[in-house]
Amino acid sequence: MKRFISCLFLALSVLCLLRPSISSHAEETVTPRNVVTKSLPLLQTLGTKFIEASGCVSCHNNSLPAMAIAVARERGFKIDEQAVQQENAKIAELWGAKREQFLQGSGAPGGNDTASYILIGLAANGQTANATTDAVVHYLAGQQTQAGNWDIQIRSRPPLEASHFNATALSLRALQLYAPKGRSESVKRQIAEAREWLIKATPQTNEDRAFHLFGLHWSGADKATKQKAITQLLAQQRSDGGWAQLPTMTSDAFATGQSLVALHRAGGLPTTDPAYQRGVQYLLKTWKPDGTWHVQSRSFPFQKQFESGFPYGKDQWISAAATSWAVMALALTIEPASTGNSIPW
Repeated sequence: MKRFISCLFLALSVLCLLRPSISSHAEETVTPRNVVTKSLPLLQTLGTKFIEASGCVSCHNNSLPAMAIAVARERGFKIDEQAVQQENAKIAELWGAKREQFLQGSGAPGGNDTASYILIGLAANGQTANATTDAVVHYLAGQQTQAGNWDIQIRSRPPLEASHFNATALSLRALQLYAPKGRSESVKRQIAEAREWLIKATPQTNEDRAFHLFGLHWSGADKATKQKAITQLLAQQRSDGGWAQLPTMTSDAFATGQSLVALHRAGGLPTTDPAYQRGVQYLLKTWKPDGTWHVQSRSFPFQKQFESGFPYGKDQWISAAATSWAVMALALTIEPASTGNSIPW
């Protein structure tokens, strides 16, 4: 009996010694670099597949993954550039056929929000200006309201399509990136008008606050105005390190990744800042081993659902968008592989 107790005690002692090393090893594998490496291949399968299945270009399966891939590329991650070019070719084919409609003031399913998001995604993919982007710029320039903002035109698909701040910030940035030289003076006036609207407007949701900060930054708002927006967004961080889409909701990867990217890229918050690091830890804790984050949809879909290659069924499109924002936020913690800035936002 004494021998049995001695053996049991010895075994327990060995397990206690091994347990910290096992836990430490598991924790070491869940790093921003490892997570981004795991997530990228799945994100790169979404773009062309979605266009072929739906006949349209999306923010969630095209533009946001393209933005995440651009950040990862700058950070030295391996990118399937052939897949990027295939996606660009598909978008050129689909939207090139709508060129005349854009010139006549229509043509974009989803309106301003979709058109501007697609141009941002094309810029992330390295697409140079052409006759089609000129036509989309013409369309967007004509959609600005007298108040200076761009109205969201489909409000039933939050958070991606439910914010005037989103539509305004993305539209003014799309004009900056793709407007022909002949429009430079008129675009400057439009951006100034958008900046004044952003300064006066009051954001309500996390989508509003993130794109409020992006818009102020892109439109050249003064430092004090930007700092107020930074403070407001930082104040929404929860005790778990994350952000929520609405005050009544819990933290999720969409709001958290988006907030971190806005705070760093538009607000200049260092990725070493304690608030940013708490957000990183939230993302690392909620990441799934297949390289995704699951976020529940709260939109009222008008499009028949189909499988786009991302998990989570009816939640797959918002989860793809959330994963893109989360990958951007994590990749930004890694030093760029080159000094050149290839990120257009």
